[in-house]
Amino acid sequence: LRWPLSLPRLMAEAERRTKLSDWARDESFPGLYEVAVARLNETQPTPVGRLIAFDYLMRRLMTRLQVIDRAKSKPDPRFVPRAPIVVMGLPRTGTTFLHRLLALDPANRCPETHELLDPLSQRPLHKRVKYWDSKLNLMKRLVPHLEQIHDLGAREAEECLLALSVDVPLLPPTFRHLVRHCVANGTFPSLQRAYALYKRQLEFLAAEKGENKRWALKCPAHLPYVSDLLKEFPDARIVWTHRDPRESIPSLCSMFRTFADMGETGPIDLEAIGREQVSFWGAACDRALDVACCDVAYADLVRDPVAAVKRVYAACDLTVSPQFERALESHLATRSRS
Repeated sequence: LRWPLSLPRLMAEAERRTKLSDWARDESFPGLYEVAVARLNETQPTPVGRLIAFDYLMRRLMTRLQVIDRAKSKPDPRFVPRAPIVVMGLPRTGTTFLHRLLALDPANRCPETHELLDPLSQRPLHKRVKYWDSKLNLMKRLVPHLEQIHDLGAREAEECLLALSVDVPLLPPTFRHLVRHCVANGTFPSLQRAYALYKRQLEFLAAEKGENKRWALKCPAHLPYVSDLLKEFPDARIVWTHRDPRESIPSLCSMFRTFADMGETGPIDLEAIGREQVSFWGAACDRALDVACCDVAYADLVRDPVAAVKRVYAACDLTVSPQFERALESHLATRSRS
């Protein structure tokens, strides 16, 4: 927990904990980790901020070593992901809501939080879930309003950031700093290697269960990198959610303000956060304009979720089964009452 952070020291500690040392350095690793650590060191962290930054970075570095080691084996064709549904869009546009509706289809599989945090865990499922729920509950206690921003739970369907972060640290403590780096340099680094490693992680998770269901994936950060995603998942069915940026971007900036308040001391430059997010996500949208996709308006999704899901499935040449439709209606009725 010493500050400033030292990436060589973090990597050495990850090697000690895993007894592995092959990092498989590539065009993005460890370069973007170095950027993230340098940016973090420019801040004045709170004790909680120091703990969270260290924990996130250490766990992702350990997972990278484990994934690289396991990935030395040839892909198993029985479990290689095929034709996943991939939800993307500006943050705060309903991506999580739609993704968790797709998780109700028995024909789909969505990666759960505990799987993305520790994709190669050998512990029994109930122990994994108990451990990660305790960690997430601690974060909820530290930041009581965090769950108003994003539902957290070890068994919840979760977005792809954690898995991509074995190559690029797209994590709550570091994402804003990487956005600032992209904006300052006017470029987006390639994430193809991150997607290649993600594909292997999904393969490992499928092999663990002995079944290869259709994956339903979700992450706003796919938006600027969808061309890299499609190089690794060429048969992916892309779904793009839309909401007025005058609503979604302020909501996103509020989320980053929450993380900054939790992890940093001193004044937070809110205008800088706003400028960086508008610049980054504007360029992100430009990079995805030519991608064939199913467009979903946030207003339509909220007004009639079942109809929105049926339209997504029709665009993907899929059928909403009676079992899935009943699950949707039951879930939405429960959600409405609560």
